[in-house]
Amino acid sequence: MEANRITAPRRGWLRTALERLRAGRAPRGAQAQAAGAGVAALGLEQTVGAVDFLAHVDRDLRFLYVTDASLRFIGYHREYLETVTLHDLVAPADAARLEAVLTRAEASGTVEKVSLDLVKSLTYPIAVELRVVRNNHDGIEGYAIAGFDVSAWRANEASLKRALHTDHLTGIANVPALVDALREAQLQADANGTPAALLLLDLDDYQRVNRALGYDAGDEMLRDTAKRLSNMTTQGEVVARVASDEFAILLPPAASRTDAAIAAEALARRLLTAIQQPYSYNRQPVHLSASIGIALYPDVQHSNDATSRDSQLLRWADHALLRAKAAGGNTLAFYVPDDSPADAERLKLESDLYDGVRNGEFSLHFQPITSSQSRGVVGVEALIRWHHPLHGLVPPSMFIPLAESVGLINYLGNWVLKAACMQLIQWDEQGIKLQYVAVNVSPQQFRDPRFTDNVREAIALTGIDPRRLVFEITETLLMHDPAHATALLAELTAIGIRFAVDDFGTGYSSLAYLQRFPLAKLKIDRSFVENLLTSRNDQAIVSAVVGLAQTLDLELVAEGVETEAQRALLTQMGCDHIQGWLVCKALPSEELAQRFESRALYLHDEA
Repeated sequence: MEANRITAPRRGWLRTALERLRAGRAPRGAQAQAAGAGVAALGLEQTVGAVDFLAHVDRDLRFLYVTDASLRFIGYHREYLETVTLHDLVAPADAARLEAVLTRAEASGTVEKVSLDLVKSLTYPIAVELRVVRNNHDGIEGYAIAGFDVSAWRANEASLKRALHTDHLTGIANVPALVDALREAQLQADANGTPAALLLLDLDDYQRVNRALGYDAGDEMLRDTAKRLSNMTTQGEVVARVASDEFAILLPPAASRTDAAIAAEALARRLLTAIQQPYSYNRQPVHLSASIGIALYPDVQHSNDATSRDSQLLRWADHALLRAKAAGGNTLAFYVPDDSPADAERLKLESDLYDGVRNGEFSLHFQPITSSQSRGVVGVEALIRWHHPLHGLVPPSMFIPLAESVGLINYLGNWVLKAACMQLIQWDEQGIKLQYVAVNVSPQQFRDPRFTDNVREAIALTGIDPRRLVFEITETLLMHDPAHATALLAELTAIGIRFAVDDFGTGYSSLAYLQRFPLAKLKIDRSFVENLLTSRNDQAIVSAVVGLAQTLDLELVAEGVETEAQRALLTQMGCDHIQGWLVCKALPSEELAQRFESRALYLHDEA
């Protein structure tokens, strides 16, 4: 078909066609119409031969005139077009675009254009560019319509755009595609108040793969990494490769800054776990880890900074990634403004942390830990929360890194310990006698020479039985200085305090260190519970951990249990206790007490 040779609309042809259409269809007498109809039609068809669709419609978009070539192009009989309107030929998704171009043509009196899809032969859409102008056909006001088939041009454009925006090694988006998406996300954030979140992920010591196994192996690791990241994300997230072993994940707009931070942290932890799963090259297992930097836009400190706005989010995420690397890798870090130690905004954030404690902005939420058999509550984990007077609820993953960097983490940690002990005693007085409260201990707090003195002070102050205290620590913390860890655990264990390894399975997970340290509990990381029902690998890992715990006489707690099916399978596998939203989310002390009073929760001893 002649129309198939048109790959892009040409304005000159359109002007000629519309001018001839206007001249040839101006009102005239009936006798002149009869005498010149054949000649005019022939001349018009010859003039508009390069136009694929040419028609005239009235104001209700009913067809008044359609060329024979247009009928062949659109795939309808003339009789059918007499029963429908132009609206009926336009794809439903483009109806608003058609209305808009008609409104513009009516207002301007000049040619207006729009790209949309026409439904061909009632079956499939075909991309066209319509040129519309207000016109009069035999005394009937309406519009002259000229359309050009741009489907081939549109396909070529899409193919070229894909090539220009795709990383050829991994098949995911590349830097230009990410920059476009970042610019759009930041514009939406500025216009609609929907914060954007960006993750930058870098493989730790990736070059050792190239050195040990060669560049082909390195490329295979990168392709596998891209697949893992894509599998862990949703359709609304953009995954891109931005450097040799560096990837970016842009999250869709969130309703609030807090929501954006929570979603970003949750995704980052899932990605870290995905990277930790063994790779394989020529049947040789390869173990990798990653570091992730997270940045939110707009940032509180730089909300009024108009310089280099297009690159702000990317630069902030890169700063956060450097912090994660500096912390030893295999971790995540949020961007924290750090222009200068003397910077006023930095000092304000530090002051906010101190003021938060003095003004009662910090609080503890408690998440129950239940027996998998009786479903009765045996203990709770104390989790710190900060309700900032301006920014609302600030996730711990955002303010704890700042507290660590400025030396406030010990102050906060001591407050959490004392507050948790006091709360346990208060619940005792209300008749809610829990077996223990678990408190997280940070690496800095653990290495503080005054840590044991602070613990003894909290016990003396509150009168709590130290056997009702459980300190949750990480595998990495233990292995940072095994000799110091052994001595400190022995000293505190001697007075009755028990230790649990948090996020078990994501660090060293060595039987040797489990035998070396006086531990009481293991907490299975939520990443292994999340896909427990469908992943044979996760089932095998959990089964092995259960056997290990039973052999070493360690209690086992599964974190992140959200469904009854997960609880049932964990119970069947021999897991002692569960923790997660299936039982209850972390709540303030008053709300948790109300759950016990209403019998929504009950103690293990009462089961």
